[in-house]
Amino acid sequence: MKWLNRFFGKEEIPSSVAFAEIDTWLETVSESLFRGLSTKADRLYEELSAAREKLKQDIAELRNAESTEEVPDRIAKIGLLSRDKMVKHLYSMAEKITIPTQTDYKTVSAFYSETTASLEFPFGKSSTNIYCVRSLFPDGISEIIADLNRLRTLLDQLITPLKDKEGQIKHLEHVSEIVGDIKALESEIEAEKENVGDQEEECSACEKSIETDKKRLHAIEEDAEWLRFKELEAELSSLKEELQALDSNIRNMFAPLNKALHLLKKQDETGRHTLSTEERGAVSSILSSPIRALGEDIHENLRCIRSTIEEDPTILKDRKRETTLKWLDNLLNAELSSLKGKRDQLQSRIEECKSKLSDLAIIKDKKAIEQSLVSAQEQLIQVQEGIARSKGRIASLEEAMREKKQRLLEALEGITGKEIDITFASSSASDR
Repeated sequence: MKWLNRFFGKEEIPSSVAFAEIDTWLETVSESLFRGLSTKADRLYEELSAAREKLKQDIAELRNAESTEEVPDRIAKIGLLSRDKMVKHLYSMAEKITIPTQTDYKTVSAFYSETTASLEFPFGKSSTNIYCVRSLFPDGISEIIADLNRLRTLLDQLITPLKDKEGQIKHLEHVSEIVGDIKALESEIEAEKENVGDQEEECSACEKSIETDKKRLHAIEEDAEWLRFKELEAELSSLKEELQALDSNIRNMFAPLNKALHLLKKQDETGRHTLSTEERGAVSSILSSPIRALGEDIHENLRCIRSTIEEDPTILKDRKRETTLKWLDNLLNAELSSLKGKRDQLQSRIEECKSKLSDLAIIKDKKAIEQSLVSAQEQLIQVQEGIARSKGRIASLEEAMREKKQRLLEALEGITGKEIDITFASSSASDR
């Protein structure tokens, strides 16, 4: 049957096509839809070219013609001026008629639209001008009108194979646009998938780096030097706790004097009782920091304060005075120097522990590995987020691709009047 269809010019349009071959398929469809257009267009192009040359020749004759008609001078003057304008416009119009070499439906359709739009005979805006030119050159105007009519007739014959197929032509043009969109989407999806592949390789490298760093940390924590570090760290923590307890004990020993010393300081500031420079220094030293005061002449400061309170009964009330003097005596009798010695010893041991810890190379190694581990973990999170974004974009592009493919199928059905199966490269079967 196919050879009979070909014989009668009714070859069936293929109902399936691979997307990669759709351009060739569209050419086949165009040939089927506009059968004979190429042959007819070639012939009509020749006739149109001849008609254009005839028009140019007649325009030249009109330009050089001399009127033999008897008309009034006023009409003759208007007619000659109008003829010059008309000739100029006609030449411009004729030059714009460019006969194409291609005979496909797009070229034919574009040529028809452009040329018919320009074939507006420029007789002028005034009927008087037209009348005057006709009056002077009736034969010349008749020839040009005949030429223009000939051009219009040939153009109508040229477009005849495309008549009543505007919908199919619209679909054909739409198909070209959709095919371009699908190819662009394919490129974007492929690029995004390559990006995902690169990111997954980077993700794998980060995971291996993290695993390596964790193993290195585990190995460090089993090293003898690490055990030494833990011992020194525990010793340092214990010494700091001991020093903290001692400092708390020292502050508690001097706490009962705080109210009395604050009162002395206030009386000195208000002028009620003026302290000597020595007395003022002793009060300020203990109030500021009993712990730091141990490093000064604490006993001399305490005796100075005691003497001040004892010599002036007005400074403190009787009961408060007795309690304060009693507590000052307790402090003077206490082994404050031994407390200072113990504190100095604790601080010395703390500094010694810190020095030993800073000398351990394993700590620097551990910190470097931990920093590397943190960096790799942060990078892994960033890469994983990048993969998620890329996959989300791929899903969005694939959804857009599905919509475009469906629109392509609908457009092809609009052209051929039947369903067309398209096989895409990524599909195992017909993708509809």
